[in-house]
Amino acid sequence: MIREGRTTLSDVAAAAGVSVATCSYVLSGRADRTKPLPEPTRRRVEEAARQLGYKGNTAARSLRRQRSELIALVYAPPVGPWLDRLTMECEDIAAAHGYSVIGVPVRRLDRAAQSLRVITRGHVDAAIFTPGLSDDLDLTAARRSTRALLAFSDHLELPGVDVVRNNVRQAVAEATAYLLDAGRERIAFLSHAARNDDRYLGYVDALQARGLDVDPELVRIGAASREEAVVVVRDLLDSPKPPDALVSESDRGAFAALQAAVDRGFKVPDDLAVIGTGNTLEATYSSPPLTSVGMYQLDFTEMVEALFARIDDPTLPARELSMPWVLNRRVSA
Repeated sequence: MIREGRTTLSDVAAAAGVSVATCSYVLSGRADRTKPLPEPTRRRVEEAARQLGYKGNTAARSLRRQRSELIALVYAPPVGPWLDRLTMECEDIAAAHGYSVIGVPVRRLDRAAQSLRVITRGHVDAAIFTPGLSDDLDLTAARRSTRALLAFSDHLELPGVDVVRNNVRQAVAEATAYLLDAGRERIAFLSHAARNDDRYLGYVDALQARGLDVDPELVRIGAASREEAVVVVRDLLDSPKPPDALVSESDRGAFAALQAAVDRGFKVPDDLAVIGTGNTLEATYSSPPLTSVGMYQLDFTEMVEALFARIDDPTLPARELSMPWVLNRRVSA
């Protein structure tokens, strides 16, 4: 029999027929057990807490309301205009729903579990994983501990997770083929670090489709930083056989390539055609305007509203949103 007065954790545990430890685990919002709790047990505890009006700590009160009114935006630094735009639209739409957005940077994959505790311990209602991270991280715990999860990925298949498909590999392959069709013969590629990124693989696909091998001398790391990219592209242009075109894994690296071309007396696009990826707003007013692969318009309204629809009803079927990248042609190529 439950005593009068303030409802305690023990009262909830007794009503749900579980141990106090199990009750505490559920109401804390955690999802870090090696063997997840059976879903019926979790629901039984939550229902008992609601019926008894349990008022514990902030996490428990949020669980009783079934809302924390927080969304996590998970990204890998460094940030750029693309993420700035996504953040701005998320904040605007979230505010209309009475929500706030918090940023969760993941600088190193080996520390990702620590970075993601705010999500896996149930402190947010939903999370958005930006490109790259969705394929490098196990999102199972994040899915269990949130009402809604959305990921940018051309590969992820996870029940209950909404996914944005950009068709990145195909788009970069088409951009590289565009350069080949224009008669470019030595096309350099400016990468971040990994050589299994869809952007790099698209570049390889286009070359191999023409029976061409990848020249290791033309593939360089430097797209993550303008400073590094300028140095790398200068070195490429100083070589005895400089490239006549360049594809960068970021607009950031492509802008640096435009600067390096000026430094070395190369005319763009006559001597060096340059294509970036991201199609950021800066691409439209750089000098010269940058040809870039990316969404035609940086409008994330549909995907953010889809996230809120799932917050309201986590049982909705998973959605696959198509936001394909295209080649946005401007002066640089």
